Amino acid sequence: GSYRPTLEDQQFFQIIGGDFKLLANSELRFPLSGRLKGAVFADIGNIWTKDTIQFGKAAQISKNWWKELAVASGFGVRFDATVILIRVDLGIPLRKPYLPDGERWVIKDINFASSEWRRENLVLNIALGYPF
Repeated sequence: GSYRPTLEDQQFFQIIGGDFKLLANSELRFPLSGRLKGAVFADIGNIWTKDTIQFGKAAQISKNWWKELAVASGFGVRFDATVILIRVDLGIPLRKPYLPDGERWVIKDINFASSEWRRENLVLNIALGYPF
């Protein structure tokens, strides 16, 4: 849903899950050099709860669930060491479902020159193996 934990939220450091989960990923991989590969990706999805008990109304699934989908995109590199694959991805949000209607698409706000924008929006992910 549109629930967004804050530092003031008692549940900020809890693991947040949901009763309903929707996720779609697309990734285009291409060779860079030797064992190093590149990738561009797009993700869309969200999680919802069936009730308002733990996270309130904003996290509850609604009849307009499709309006609450988050969208992100990014690029990454993959190092294939044969026995293990190391991924380093950098993603940015394109749509933030917790913002008010009419302000959720944030593509126009992308500003790599702004340190504040980078701090609030760049997401670094380091992982082993492919996500799918």
